[in-house]
Amino acid sequence: MAETSQTPSKGGLLGRIRTHYSDTTLRRSPEQIEREKRIGFGPLSAPFSRWFMFPAAFIFQAICGSLYAWSVFNNPIDSVMYGNGPDGKPLKHNAVITFYLAVGFFGTSAAVNGPWLERVGPRKASLVGTTLFFIGNMIAAVGIHTKIIALVYVGYGVIGGAGLGLCYISPVSALQKWFPDRRGLAAGFAVCGFGAGSIALAKVPDPLLDSNGDVEANHSEKKNNPVINPAATMTLIESIFSSEYRLIYLMFFGNAIAGLVFLSRLSNIVTDVFGKSTTTASTVVSVNGGFNLAGRLIFSAVSDRFGRKNCYVIMLASQIIIMASLPTIMEEGNYAAFVALIWILTACYGGGFGCIPAFLCDMFGPSNIGALHGIVLTAWSLAGVGGGLLFTAIYNNLLASGDYTTKSVWIYAINLYWLLGIAAFSFLVLLFIRVTVRDRLLPRVAGEFTRMRLFGKLIRIGSFGIKTVSKEQEDAEWAAYVQSRSSPDTFEEMQVANVGKMELDEQKL
Repeated sequence: MAETSQTPSKGGLLGRIRTHYSDTTLRRSPEQIEREKRIGFGPLSAPFSRWFMFPAAFIFQAICGSLYAWSVFNNPIDSVMYGNGPDGKPLKHNAVITFYLAVGFFGTSAAVNGPWLERVGPRKASLVGTTLFFIGNMIAAVGIHTKIIALVYVGYGVIGGAGLGLCYISPVSALQKWFPDRRGLAAGFAVCGFGAGSIALAKVPDPLLDSNGDVEANHSEKKNNPVINPAATMTLIESIFSSEYRLIYLMFFGNAIAGLVFLSRLSNIVTDVFGKSTTTASTVVSVNGGFNLAGRLIFSAVSDRFGRKNCYVIMLASQIIIMASLPTIMEEGNYAAFVALIWILTACYGGGFGCIPAFLCDMFGPSNIGALHGIVLTAWSLAGVGGGLLFTAIYNNLLASGDYTTKSVWIYAINLYWLLGIAAFSFLVLLFIRVTVRDRLLPRVAGEFTRMRLFGKLIRIGSFGIKTVSKEQEDAEWAAYVQSRSSPDTFEEMQVANVGKMELDEQKL
């Protein structure tokens, strides 16, 4: 009976969900393993090398990068669907909802299919993802041609978004396993192609619109992070329900929401608020994709030495400062400052995606990365769908009141304030993520409520106020704790004993 109670039940929906998220074992036949020792076909084949995966991952994701260039399609699609008013602007602004739907199904697909990806491998998962993305784009094209916006929603938003979710996590899962010595760099390279795709794709509408005059007029932590973290021994289910994973989820939500929601309107802001041409707007969006790419590469590579958490501290702090400054800059019409800050904001947004796979792999182990990365992407989906719909509702209500036009700064500034509040909350959450063994296991002192570590310094918060702990005091407390557990009887105590024998220079985490 005891064995039966510990075995995941396969009956009912909850049992099947539990079974789905309990198995992340890749099963391959001996023949498949032998085939995968070489890549290519016939005389063009070559011995497999893990370094081949970098350019493959980049190209694969760049093809799917149209998602980040979506804002340049908003006005052309709305113009085709609804026509234009006397001011030359679309009568309705609904195309952007496609973006929010794509984001929502992107994250949902990644979360649901993450365990399946680990079981079947990235090749099969990426094949399914690209097929769905292709079908979705074809359906969206038919929707635009027939002026049925629902087909655009279903095609690109639902089917295409689901395909993008699989396309996104497949190379990430593979590279995290093949590059345990360079997890940050591998994570950044695995996702930077997604940002790079928007550099070229943002310029695609220009020549197409130039060939159609009517539409053009209407369009106007420490290096290598040794695996001594008890969390890395957790099962997938235990990792999902751990407090640290919940905090990381909230942190990622705040890091993503501003870049995702506000930047989905970037092309509109450039043309409407600052009065620039559509060509200029598409160029801004294209360069913006470059900063998205750069942020993913730079922050992820730096995190290998500087620490994942420290990188998120810098990124979120920068986003908070920028969002607090943008309303004033937009009101003053300072276009150069606006563009510069937006590009920095985007680099921080991209950096969050570059660092999150390595952060999760450090914390919970490589066998769980596919599923955990997929689930954490639902935070991005919630930010896009919930935040995007809220942004759109506020935007449309202000326009409907008759007191504001698309050129008014306030319809964007009012949204920046609640985005700022969410980012600030996520920054606070980030401070309490415990990424080292000491932070998790060191007993609390009398009166201590909680603790945080910021740039290697342990900070205690309690009835005594806020107190910084010196390195000497921390080492002494840890040594005493390890000594008290010198005869371990439990798994946790064995972990403590093993860790106590190692040099704990994890402060950069």
